[in-house]
Amino acid sequence: MRTNANLTLYSRSVVSGSEVYTRQAINGVHWETIDGITKNRDGFLKENKVSVFIPFSVGELSIKAGDVLVKGTVSDSISSSFTISDLKRKYGNAVVVVSNVAVRDFGSQQMQHWQVGAS
Repeated sequence: MRTNANLTLYSRSVVSGSEVYTRQAINGVHWETIDGITKNRDGFLKENKVSVFIPFSVGELSIKAGDVLVKGTVSDSISSSFTISDLKRKYGNAVVVVSNVAVRDFGSQQMQHWQVGAS
């Protein structure tokens, strides 16, 4: 697999009724951004969709809907004083929320990967 980026994964979990995000840097992924426009009843909205291909060779991962991805390696921690909104303000369109994950475990070891959809 050809890779073109690194990313930072913020895994979302709920602990004692509060959202907690655990940060993990992942090197060597393929990140594709698709710019588009959707129409709602109020007009047109610009919409970015992202597909990220993460090779199994990066190690064991647990990615699920609701997790947050940032293109590139960042060191910010999400907390009550630095929220996801702050992360989006700081990094713009490089911040996306995972909507689906597909396990692509067929073919050779070099081809096996997770395919992550996000927007």
